[in-house]
Amino acid sequence: MIAEVQAPRHGRHLSIAAKLAVSFLAVIAALSLLFMVVGVHLIGDLMLQADMLDDRGADIRSRTVNAFLAVTFTGAVGAMGLSYVMARPITRSLEQLVAASSDVARGNFEATVDISTNDEFEDLAESFNTMAAALRERDAQLKEMAENRVRKSERLAIVGQLAAGVAHELNNPLQGIVTYSLLMLEDMPDGDPNREMLQTIVTQAERCTKIVRGLLDFSRQKKSYKKPCDVTLVVDECLSLVEHQALFHNIAIERSFAEDLPDVVMDPAQIEQVLMNLIMNAAEAMEGEGLLRITVTHLRPQDMVAISVQDTGPGIPPGDLQKVFVPFFTTKEAGQGVGLGLAISYGIVEEHGGTITVESEVGLGTTFTVRLPVKVETPALEEAPS
Repeated sequence: MIAEVQAPRHGRHLSIAAKLAVSFLAVIAALSLLFMVVGVHLIGDLMLQADMLDDRGADIRSRTVNAFLAVTFTGAVGAMGLSYVMARPITRSLEQLVAASSDVARGNFEATVDISTNDEFEDLAESFNTMAAALRERDAQLKEMAENRVRKSERLAIVGQLAAGVAHELNNPLQGIVTYSLLMLEDMPDGDPNREMLQTIVTQAERCTKIVRGLLDFSRQKKSYKKPCDVTLVVDECLSLVEHQALFHNIAIERSFAEDLPDVVMDPAQIEQVLMNLIMNAAEAMEGEGLLRITVTHLRPQDMVAISVQDTGPGIPPGDLQKVFVPFFTTKEAGQGVGLGLAISYGIVEEHGGTITVESEVGLGTTFTVRLPVKVETPALEEAPS
C-alpha cells in the first residue's frame, strides 16, 4: 500500500524563510555601516575645505573614520560569515534533492534523501522518500504483472500448438465421417427411419469440421502478400458479395467514403476476410432488418485509414465487450457460431500493424472500427503468387 505524505510539522527552530531573512538583514546592516562611514568621510572633507576644522578636529575626524571603517569591515565580514552559515545548509539540501531526483529520473527508485535540518527541507526530503517508496512499490507490481503476462503467453502458445496438432489429427477422420455419411444418405430411401439420425450425424460432423478448420486457421500463421490497395474497392467488393443475399433484403446499406483517400499497403484478401466477418456479424445482430453504415476516413495525424462498420442491432452488453476478441467466445446460439471470426480478424489487423476496436450501447447498436496504417515498415513489398 502506498504511504500517505505527512503534513509539515510545526515547531521548527528556524524556517528557511527566517534564515534567509537573517542573512538579508545582516547584509543590509553591513551596507548601512559602509554608507555611514562614507558619509562621515565626505562631511569631514567638506569641513576641511571650508576651514571649519583645525588640526585637532582633523585628527578626530581621521580617528572616527578609521573606527567606522574597522566596525564596517568587521560587520561586513561577520555578515558574510553569517550569510554563509545560513545559506550553506540550504544549498547542501538542494544539491541532495537534485541528485536524488536525477537518480529517480534515470529509473533508480532506490534513491533516498537524508536531510536533518529541522526545517521545511526535512519535510520535503520525507515527502521525496515517500514518493520514491511508492514508485518502488509500483515498479515492483508492474514487473510482476509483466512476468505473469509473459508466463501466461508462453502457456497459451504451448496450448495453441497442442490444440493445432490435435485439430489437425481430428480433421481427417471428421472429413471421412462426413463423406461416408453423405454417401449413405444418397443410397438410403426417403422413408427410411434411420435417415433422420444419419442426417444428424452429417450435421454435427460438419459442425465439428467447421470448428476444427477455424482452430487451424487461428493457429496457423499464413503468409500475407501486401500491396498498395484502394480500401473503398475492397469495401465495395465485400458489399457486392452480400447485398443480394436474403439476410440483407431488409437492411439499408449506407456508404460514406472520404475524398482523396490514400492507398493502403495491405493484403486485400485478408482485409476482405475481416470486413466480411464484421458485415455478416452486423447483419446477423440486426436479424436481417436495420441500417448498416460503412464509413471510411483518413486519419491524417496518424497517417491511417479507418474503416467503421456500424449496425443498429441490440448492442453488446458492457460485460461482453472485453471478450469479443477472445477465441471461442460468442453470443450466438449454439450451432450458429464458433467464436473464432473476431479473434482471427484481430490477428490479421494486428499483423498489418493496425488496430480493431469496438464501441457498443445496448439498444442502439455496435460499431467496429479497423484502423490500418497507410505505409508498413517492411523493406520490400511481397507480390502474391500468380
